[in-house]
Amino acid sequence: MRRVLIVSLVTLVIAGALGHVSAQEPVRLKFATLSQGTAWYVYGATMSELLRKTLPPGSTIDVLPYSGGVGNAKLVAKNETPIAFSFTVTNRWAYEGREAYEAKLDNLRGLVGGLDVYYLVAITQKKLGINSLAEIKEKRLPVKLYSLPVGSIGEFGARQLLREYGLTYADLKAWGGSATHVGYNVIVDAMRDGRGDVLIAVVTPKHPSITEIATFADVKFLTLPPERVKGLAALGYEPATMPANEFKNQPEAIQTVGFPTVLISNTALPDAVAYTITKTICENKEALVRGHAGFADFDPRGAWRPEKVGIPLHPGAERYYREKGWAK
Repeated sequence: MRRVLIVSLVTLVIAGALGHVSAQEPVRLKFATLSQGTAWYVYGATMSELLRKTLPPGSTIDVLPYSGGVGNAKLVAKNETPIAFSFTVTNRWAYEGREAYEAKLDNLRGLVGGLDVYYLVAITQKKLGINSLAEIKEKRLPVKLYSLPVGSIGEFGARQLLREYGLTYADLKAWGGSATHVGYNVIVDAMRDGRGDVLIAVVTPKHPSITEIATFADVKFLTLPPERVKGLAALGYEPATMPANEFKNQPEAIQTVGFPTVLISNTALPDAVAYTITKTICENKEALVRGHAGFADFDPRGAWRPEKVGIPLHPGAERYYREKGWAK
C-alpha cells in the first residue's frame, strides 16, 4: 500500500510538472540585432528559426535591424527588446555605467557568451599610400571615412580608435574630408567605387561585406602598434590577432583588439524563457554554423564564463549551465 502511495505521488508530481510546461503561455520577443547585411542580423534570423521550434506554441520573435553593440544594451535595459546581441566590452561599460553609458544598466543579464570573434579593423584604399592612421593627422589628409551608424560598436570603436591617434570627425571635416555613418549596403558601394577612403569597423572572420570590399577594391588592412592596442585595452578591449588571409589583400596577420558577441537579456525575462533560449542556442551549434560561419568558434561549454559574457548570468541561463555540469 505504501509503495502504491509513493508511486501515485511521484506520478502526480511528474504530471504537475508536465502540466506546467504545457501550460506555458506563448511569448512575443523582440530581438535587437543590427542593420540588414550585417552578421548580427543573419545571426538573429538563424537563432529565431531555432527558437520558434522550442518556445511555447504560438510564440513569435521579431528580428529587428537595430540598434547595434552600444544601443542594444539600452533597449534591453528598458525592456523595449527582451533579447539582443551585445559585446563583452559594451556589456562591461553598460553594467558599470561608463564610456558610452551615463548610468549603470545593472538589470542586464547574460544568456549565451562567446558566440564568435570580432576584430576592430581599419581598412584604407591603397591609393592613399599610408601605413598608419597617424599619417592622416601628420599630413592632414582630406579622407572620406566610413563607419556603421551611430549607436553601433563599429561607430563607437571608430571614434575611440581615432582618439588614440589624436583625431576626431571634426578634424577630418576641417581638412576637407568627411565622416559618414551608414549601413554596409552603402559602405560596400562607396569602397568599391573609390568614394570611400577609410573604413573602420568591427568584423567577424570572413565577414561577407568586408569580403566583398576586399575582393573588388584595392584596399589595405592596417595593423595597430602596441601603444594603440594598450590604449584600447585600457577601455575594456582585449588584445587580439586577426589571422592572415581572412580576406583578400590581407596577406599578414593584423595586430588589433577583439571581443566576442553575447546574447543578453534582463531581469524581467522569465526564468523558463531564459532557460529555453539558452538551451536551444547551446544545443544547436551545427545549425548556427550553417546559418553563418561566424559561429564556427562558438564553444557552448564555455558560454557561461565571465570573460565570455561580461555581466552576470540570467538565473534561467545559469540553471541550464549548471544542469549540464559546465558552470561552477
